[in-house]
Amino acid sequence: MKIIFLGAPGAGKGTQAAAVSRELGIPTISTGNLIREAIANGTPVGLMAKDIIAKGQLLSDDVVVGIVREKLKTVQSGYILDGFPRTVAQAEALEKMGEDVDTVINIYVPDEVIVKRSAGRRFCPKCGATYHVQYNPPRNDNGTLLCAECGSKVAVRDDDKEDVVRHRLEVYHEQTQPLEVFYEKRGKLRTVIGQEEVADTTALTLKAVKGN
Repeated sequence: MKIIFLGAPGAGKGTQAAAVSRELGIPTISTGNLIREAIANGTPVGLMAKDIIAKGQLLSDDVVVGIVREKLKTVQSGYILDGFPRTVAQAEALEKMGEDVDTVINIYVPDEVIVKRSAGRRFCPKCGATYHVQYNPPRNDNGTLLCAECGSKVAVRDDDKEDVVRHRLEVYHEQTQPLEVFYEKRGKLRTVIGQEEVADTTALTLKAVKGN
């Protein structure tokens, strides 16, 4: 199967894509991971992406399409696309590549819930461990939040700050949400309402993927 996951930043589409990947044995292609690799390697596009992402903006369609096109050349069977396409132009480019997807899963979570989730995220600048103050809290030492792995003080990523999160949501509604209409017209869109418990959302997602 060839599956696309849609959903606002922070809706949990990456988590659900990973769950479907494990269940069906289909590899996940995350443009976020591809871009993070470029950032970690310090490539020209990586350095550019680092600055743009920190501001809550999107990379140009040409750059992202090029990255995905090269990746798809290495995929032998089906796949799950997480984070691509993000615009109608990218979706049209995917069709021009000859890629005919089977299903588009849209994970819906209200904006205010996403803002609350993002505000609670923390990470360790030293070892990279990730936490959430409500769902997976770091160690609390007299009010100071510390990494349970290495003991370093945890921090908030720039793109998890409320003003950046809200801006990313605005960009999503303007540039990416039109994909719901794009794929609905093609009869491929299936919307899953995100639940409080991840496992409940996963159960609904698997039913949608399987056409139940």
